[in-house]
Amino acid sequence: MDTVLDVETTAEEVVAPEVPRPIFFMHIAKTAGSYLNARFIDALGKDRAMAHIEATVGNRADLKGRLDAGVRYFSGHVMYPLWRDIAGPLQSQFCKVTILRDPIAHIASHIQWLDHYNLPTFSREYRFLDEHHRRLVDQIGGIDITEVGQLDAFLSGLSGVGVRLLDNCQARYFVTAGRQSMDAIRPLTLADRFNVARAAGEFDVIAFQDDLQTGLDKLSEATGVPLVASKARVNPAVSSRKIDTANPLVRQVLSRRTLVDQWLFHHLRSRQNGDS
Repeated sequence: MDTVLDVETTAEEVVAPEVPRPIFFMHIAKTAGSYLNARFIDALGKDRAMAHIEATVGNRADLKGRLDAGVRYFSGHVMYPLWRDIAGPLQSQFCKVTILRDPIAHIASHIQWLDHYNLPTFSREYRFLDEHHRRLVDQIGGIDITEVGQLDAFLSGLSGVGVRLLDNCQARYFVTAGRQSMDAIRPLTLADRFNVARAAGEFDVIAFQDDLQTGLDKLSEATGVPLVASKARVNPAVSSRKIDTANPLVRQVLSRRTLVDQWLFHHLRSRQNGDS
């Protein structure tokens, strides 16, 4: 979920709580991140909570300027190694949080999200995509994503931006900076799981989309910001085509690009549940 929809609460109407530490939310696309952004904006006000910092905070000077101006919540599609480069010594001040989603549901939702740019009503947004993203959207538009064979062929042939967006996208956020040339991007393998787990261990809270209430409770406790749940959906996928994730063969196809994500999801959930 990538765009915060209109939030009626204004900064003047919010009695903003004191925030012991500034917060960095690593917003992995299509994991209910825009919902969480809306909850923090409700709690802190728009002047103290920033979404999509990938467009506005590109270096340490930008970050320090926003901190000095009173911003306490920084959210964006910013991969963790890039965030560490940007924050530098300021990194230790931050409470770091993110949300993970069931990997099969996540990759299906991400493909469907990209597919929505093929709808005539989104032609203007399509034109604003960079060339690499337009090529990927065109590829998706040229196949029947509901047919398992065509879906398999598409995912098997990914390269460049397709690998970056659809190959173990959630785990990738923890270990790559997103600055490589498209040709240098490689698929992740289970050999990467130790680095992924090490980076994930630096986060104060990792919530799960399928249990957001528990996640909100943990986030409230860790950040000192009282977050109030809402039933409103924010930025749902609008593709006219739906990938059938209940189909066992479709799940096998999607699993091939989510093996590290699946390991991470179950590893962290087991640890939080106290399983051995």
